[in-house]
Order: sequence, then C-alpha cells, then structure tokens
Amino acid sequence: MGRREVRVFLIDDNRFLLESLEFLINSQPDLRVVGKSTGSRGVLSRLKKLNPDVVVLDVRLNNEDGLELLEKLKKELAIPVVMLSMYEEYEEEALRRGAYAYLVKGRDVQDFYRTLREASGQVPGLVS
Repeated sequence: MGRREVRVFLIDDNRFLLESLEFLINSQPDLRVVGKSTGSRGVLSRLKKLNPDVVVLDVRLNNEDGLELLEKLKKELAIPVVMLSMYEEYEEEALRRGAYAYLVKGRDVQDFYRTLREASGQVPGLVS
C-alpha cells in the first residue's frame, strides 16, 4: 500500500514565497497545498474547515508574531506546525512553543519535503 497524500497549509506574508512553496510542494506526487494565508486573520477557522495534515508557518508575518500564532494554533488544533524562517535564532523558542520542526529558508528542498512527510506521519519507506 502506498502513502496517502499529505495536505499542507501555508502561512507566510511574502506572496512570492507562498506561490513558490505551493509550486514546489505540488510538484511532489504525495504532497498537496490545500490552503494558504498571508497572516493570522481568519486562519483558525480555515484550518478547522480544511483540516490539513501539516501547517508551514513563517516566524515573522508583517505586523504579527508567528511564534504567537504558533501558540494559538497548538492550543486550538492538533496539527503539526513546521516553522520556516530566515532567522536561526528563533529555533529554540519555536520548538519550546510546540513546533514540530524549525527549518531555515534556503536549506535543501529535499529536507523540506522529508520534514513535511515526517510531520504528517508519512515517513518514506513506512506504511501507516
């Protein structure tokens, strides 16, 4: 039996990056972006409705704190959150607040794909 599709929701204030991530994720046969947002407004209700397997969240969102949004998401939903940032210094804080993983932008895209699969429980080579 093969892996099921991993449903991903993206949150980043950079629209270009959102579109790029969506293209990269959707290029994988077992990964699919089911929603995206440039901020926190209305995101909890959208996540509850779409029920993704994984959320990818930027640490900094325009005038918002991605770490605070992470805490809200973890209190309300049982969805793994992968933090994505240009800043390495927030890793410890993000993990303490409940992030499944913390990735620095610019890492190998295969690491990103693997982290999404692992967060969703769809680890390559294992049947769920």
